[in-house]
Amino acid sequence: MSTSPSVLVVLGRDETSAAVLRSVKSFTGAGLLSVRGRIVAGEPVIDEEMFTNAWFDERAGLLLDLLTAWREQGIVFELRESLADADAAALELEMLRDMIEAAQQDEELC
Repeated sequence: MSTSPSVLVVLGRDETSAAVLRSVKSFTGAGLLSVRGRIVAGEPVIDEEMFTNAWFDERAGLLLDLLTAWREQGIVFELRESLADADAAALELEMLRDMIEAAQQDEELC
């Protein structure tokens, strides 16, 4: 069981356009019907473990790019940070960006 926190992304329940569904599918690999069902149910469409090799290699940058594009397009979403044994806490995009940048700087120093 992982002890790393995860970023959860919950889209607004009306955010079911084909473009949004495709972008989630592209990021997660989940099927379109599954993605749409999660949106309508108010469930996270993205659950990405942070601070792993994949996170540092590319996933963090891809997630930031996706979320930044959604914000610019006016797509409604909510970010949460979650640990396996705790309730998810609200997270702002700027806070996530700062966390990623700080972790990347620490990684470069090692």
